[in-house]
Amino acid sequence: MGSLALRKIIYKGDKYYYSSKDLIKGVQIVEADNGAGKTTFSSLISYGIGMYVRQFDFRNDKDNHSEIYSDTNNYVLLKVLINEEQFEFTRYFNPANSNVIFVKGDNFEESFPIYRNAVKNEDDWIFSDWILYKLGIEVCEIFQGIRKFKINFSDLFRLIHYDQDTNAQNIYKEHRNDNNFVSDSAAVRKVIFELLVGYQFSEYYSLIGEYNKIEREKNTLKETLDNYIEMVHKMGFKITGYSQDELTNQLRELNLQLQKLEIYRKSLKTNHYSSAQYDKYIHQLRGSLFRVDSTYNGLKAEKSATTIELRDLLRLKEDLILEVTQIKKIILAHEELNLFSPNTCPCCLREVKRKENHCICGNPIDESQYEKFFYSADEYLDILKSRQKSVETIETAISSCREELDDLNAAITRIELEKDKIIAQLREVEKNITNTSNDVELNNVSDKILEVKSNIQTVEQNLKNIEQYEKIQKEFNSSKETLTSLASKLRSMETSLKELMEVQIEKFDNIYSDLIKQADKEVIKAELDDNYMPVINDGVYRQASSYVTRRLVYYLTLIKMSIDTDNIPFPKFLLIDTPENLGIDEKNLISTLSLIDELFIKEEKEQGENTEEIKDEEHIEEEKQSEPNFQIILTTGIGKFPEKYKEYVVETLTDDNKLLKGI
Repeated sequence: MGSLALRKIIYKGDKYYYSSKDLIKGVQIVEADNGAGKTTFSSLISYGIGMYVRQFDFRNDKDNHSEIYSDTNNYVLLKVLINEEQFEFTRYFNPANSNVIFVKGDNFEESFPIYRNAVKNEDDWIFSDWILYKLGIEVCEIFQGIRKFKINFSDLFRLIHYDQDTNAQNIYKEHRNDNNFVSDSAAVRKVIFELLVGYQFSEYYSLIGEYNKIEREKNTLKETLDNYIEMVHKMGFKITGYSQDELTNQLRELNLQLQKLEIYRKSLKTNHYSSAQYDKYIHQLRGSLFRVDSTYNGLKAEKSATTIELRDLLRLKEDLILEVTQIKKIILAHEELNLFSPNTCPCCLREVKRKENHCICGNPIDESQYEKFFYSADEYLDILKSRQKSVETIETAISSCREELDDLNAAITRIELEKDKIIAQLREVEKNITNTSNDVELNNVSDKILEVKSNIQTVEQNLKNIEQYEKIQKEFNSSKETLTSLASKLRSMETSLKELMEVQIEKFDNIYSDLIKQADKEVIKAELDDNYMPVINDGVYRQASSYVTRRLVYYLTLIKMSIDTDNIPFPKFLLIDTPENLGIDEKNLISTLSLIDELFIKEEKEQGENTEEIKDEEHIEEEKQSEPNFQIILTTGIGKFPEKYKEYVVETLTDDNKLLKGI
């Protein structure tokens, strides 16, 4: 998997500057007196790699780094290696442009915003997306309740940067927004751990993000479909009951009818009618009137029948509601008086001792056959549920009847208008029967043309509505199919990831337990709980200073896992800032830091070192090129590390040689 290492740290402003020595992989130590700049060194690295650093937040004048705050035109430049590829990161301190990191590499130069609120589109990359991509970690969405956010490099950096400000009892570096419910929840911390040690988890969480995204799209499309149907209905159109082929054929017929009418109207403008033509025209109008009148009477009869049906349903509903109310009262009375029993006298309601298969009057009966005049409480409840279900069914029928009445009333209104129009045409023709001109027929044809054009517009609109509806429906169906496919993939991955995580946790437990027992002889047992937090000696209270070892070993375990196993996403990089400031005594601190030797074991075996071999220049050059495949940058007090690590000291800062130098 990906690896990250620093080669050089440069600070430049109008008043101050700093340039580190060239850094190599392995352990690099910066030792310093208090106030000489070791925390500033770590802060410059964090800031240059896109992290939020409180002392560099110059939007307020509290807790600011005085020298950098007072400087102008200042920036930090990091020379880094990502998977052995060289890059330069430049970030300015001016609040106006501090939200941008300028990245430069071989044949590559780009600027990225740091925070997501600076991008316009959700899919636009920020610096975190770019560096995670380079490290081979997919950017995935994390859901916490109704809130969601994309995982950032700053989230993973909480287990890469061991800082001195975080309470030693905590493992994770404090989030920028302290006590943030979402970002600092146990669920999110578990995701961070899984992404760093589980090489398939980035794909898994990315898949979950994709699933939730498609699910939101599906729900939106469903709402769009429902709203679209309602909107079309309010506009007087219908989507159901039509097909595109039917409407296309109908549109073709209407256009053909329109062409014929226009040709006919053109002929009317040049020709005159004979009396026979008038007779034929009047006959056609009367035939149309008869058909319309028949349709009208049929609709009226249908409306009358539907009205009667609605009235009966309403009456039946009232009766059922009354019956339901009475049954509820009977059940309530029984709960108070215990009325329902086959051994109760119907007259005095006293209990009667009855022989089996005999009535209370003494006559023999068949218990399973005789007609009941009373019911048990359970039977009354069953009757009540049946009646309530009947009420629901009747309400559905009532709703259907009312919709049918609305449709009938609308149809009757249209027929009445058509009937009035034909009667008016007949009166107009009869009034002008002696006129040999064809003005009346011409007007009627013109009206018919307008009617056909109106019908064409209606059909065209219906066609557009159906096309749009089917387009949304197709997208909705596609999203459902995609969700089904993603759900299947997730179920398959969950099984394999569970097995993978069990293996990774076992590896972590073994390494962590071995390391912490070496550093702290009082540790008998160490393992991770369900939230991937270390439990020492089954949780028995220990002195506060032990928390530094407990936390630092956690970070060392992560980097050792990444060194020992190539497919661990942890980027083989640690930044450890002043661990002695957190309450650990110097003896225990040096004992804990000595564990760093454990990281070299695999490297030494692979390189097959031969200390007795006489090294010529060629061997020395090869040694330079065969650096360890990890980097730990440690800032600490002068001499507060194992004596054998002196060779790893790259810089010593004192009151006379502080980090920032004046220009």
